[in-house]
Amino acid sequence: MTTATEPYVLNIGPQHPSTHGVFRLRVVMDGERIQDMDMVVGYLHRSMEKLAEERTYTQNIPFTDRADYLAAMSGNLGYCLAVEMLSGVEVPERASYLRVIFAELQRIASHSMANGTFVNDAGAWQPPLMYMFRERERILDLF
Repeated sequence: MTTATEPYVLNIGPQHPSTHGVFRLRVVMDGERIQDMDMVVGYLHRSMEKLAEERTYTQNIPFTDRADYLAAMSGNLGYCLAVEMLSGVEVPERASYLRVIFAELQRIASHSMANGTFVNDAGAWQPPLMYMFRERERILDLF
């Protein structure tokens, strides 16, 4: 004898603990089987483009921090490189090297958080995540 089941809708998010970037899942399930899923992204959108229209190039730099909240300086770097390229500005070679070093440090800090949250979600709970926070803070103290 089999039991008849009906599909049900499971909403995950937008403020779910396992979503480390804010988005929402709308999952249609039949028992434990997923039948359909819709992903809704854009909860972090802050209309930066519209805000940037009324500001100078340098006033827009803080907006790029919000694009990747774990590696904010990398967003700044991408924006500054685009503005420099459009305006024909050449930065000194030393500045280029420093930018690469800082971008790599930001990448390490971001990856340490990604690894820590992954291990936490996999069931290791808090200690590994706290170790990753500690290492990330050591890197960010350099800034």
